[in-house]
This record gives sequence, C-alpha cells and structure tokens, in this order.
Amino acid sequence: MGSFKGKYEHKISETGRISIPSKFRDILRSKYQSDDIVLISMSSHLRVYPAAEWEKQEARWEEEQAGNPDLNLFLRKLYASMDECSIDKNGRIVITQDIRKNNTLDGDCVINGFRNRMEIWSKEAWEKTVGDEKADALFAKFADSF
Repeated sequence: MGSFKGKYEHKISETGRISIPSKFRDILRSKYQSDDIVLISMSSHLRVYPAAEWEKQEARWEEEQAGNPDLNLFLRKLYASMDECSIDKNGRIVITQDIRKNNTLDGDCVINGFRNRMEIWSKEAWEKTVGDEKADALFAKFADSF
C-alpha cells in the first residue's frame, strides 16, 4: 500500500459529509498511522493530503519563505483556503460550507487517488476536466511511453 490510486463516486450530504473510500482510509492508517487530513481548495477541486505529507511540504516552505514576499502572499492565500479534519468512526469527513461553495461540491462527487494525496471533485467538474477529448488524447500519448 503505497500511494492513493483509483476513482470512487460518492455523494456529499447537505451538511457537507462525504465518505472517504475504505481503501484510502486503510492507506492513511497503515502508512501514516493517522486519520488526520488537510483539505486545500483549488477552485475546481479539493486536494486532500495526509497531515504527515502536508507537514513535509510546510517544512520545505519554511526554508524558502524568509525574504520571499511572493511566496508569503501565495501562502497567505493558500492557508485561507484550507481546513484540517479527521475521518470520523463512520469513515466520513465534513467539508465546510465555504470550501464546498468555492469548489461547487454538492450531490455527486468523485474521489480520486493521485500519488501522495486524494482529490475530491464535483462529478461535473471531473467529467469536464478528465473526461474531455484532450485528456483522452494525452492519456493515449503518455500510456504509450511505458
């Protein structure tokens, strides 16, 4: 169990609850020994990092941040779009209303594994981004290289 892989369809409730796939929960517990995650709003989707992975990224920025006003501005905006949460005993998380609104998350959603993180998309945004002809052509191009 290394990285997050696969695509799952789930519904998000009116209160913002969504189930995290059991396969992803198993990775969090076996690899990271934690149900703590960090949600980052990316406008089209959420990036969902295990807290331990996010801490590694923060450590890299700590070294680069001093004297870099552009990075500081980026980080202010980024941190304003984030939330931390834990997976509850029923395998769900709660996504705040602001984050749901910024990412048009309601009803049908796609939870996708992507290396060291998960992504949560509205089904419509997923199909628009990943299901278009350009994405299919790029998939065919890169699939031939391995």
